[in-house]
Order: sequence, then C-alpha cells, then structure tokens
Amino acid sequence: MSSRIPAAISFTGVANFLGVIGIIGSLVFVGLELRQNKRLAMTNAYQTRLSEMQQAQRNLAASGDLAEIMVKTAILGAGALTETELRRMIAWETAVQWRMESQFYQYKQGFLDEIALERTLDDIVSMEIYERWEDLGLVERLYPPEWKALIESRIKGSGEN
Repeated sequence: MSSRIPAAISFTGVANFLGVIGIIGSLVFVGLELRQNKRLAMTNAYQTRLSEMQQAQRNLAASGDLAEIMVKTAILGAGALTETELRRMIAWETAVQWRMESQFYQYKQGFLDEIALERTLDDIVSMEIYERWEDLGLVERLYPPEWKALIESRIKGSGEN
C-alpha cells in the first residue's frame, strides 16, 4: 500500500507539470496571435490610408473644375470664389481634414508609425494646406486639440526656418 502512494504523488506531480506546460504554451500562442493581429491591423491601417488618399487624388484628377477652383483659391484667395466654388472648396478641405484626423487617430492607437504622421504634417506645411484652411475659415474645425496643437507647432516651426 505504501508503494502506491509515491506512484500517485508522482502521477499527480507529472499531471500538474504537464498542466503548467500546457498553460504556458497557450499563453505563448496567444501572445504570438496578438502580435500577428497587431501587424495585420497596422497593415490594414496603411492600406486604408493609401486607398483614401488615392481615391481623393483620383476624384481631384477627374474633376477639372475642382482643380480650377483650387488654383483660383491659391492665387486670389477664398474671397474671390463664387458661393458654389466656396462650398466645393470647403467640402474638399473638410474631407482632407477628416482624412488627416483619422490618420492621427490611427497613429495614437499605434496603427501608424511616426514617419506617416510626420509626412502628413510636412504635407500640411509644404502644400500650404493650413493656409488654405485659414482662408476658408476651417482651422477651428481641427480636432482633437492635440492634433491641432501638433499642426500649429509644425506651422510655427516652419516659419522660423
């Protein structure tokens, strides 16, 4: 009878050890799966970002009058636009703001890297987007406040160069 007790203890110990190994294996698997899901989410965020930008550029290319309105705005300012032209420019630039706000949100969630955010900020400066927003009265629409502050900091920094 005493020879059975060590065998039972030994079997229980082995069963416990295998259970612990199973739990550790499951945690490793879950960790690897989470890492892969994050990579997929990041890839999806980049693909969505690029698709949105390509679609916006296709829309602009297909709309000759919008391009003309943009040139008119750049040369003469928003005050020179007809009411219809002004509404089209506001709609276009509002959509630009929403796309950029979405990119900032994706960046804050860890789905876009800092390079993507920096490129967006550089575009706002180099393409004079912020100035257009000012001319159209759209600067106050920038959201969230942290995003607006980043943009304004970049604008201020570019003016010092």
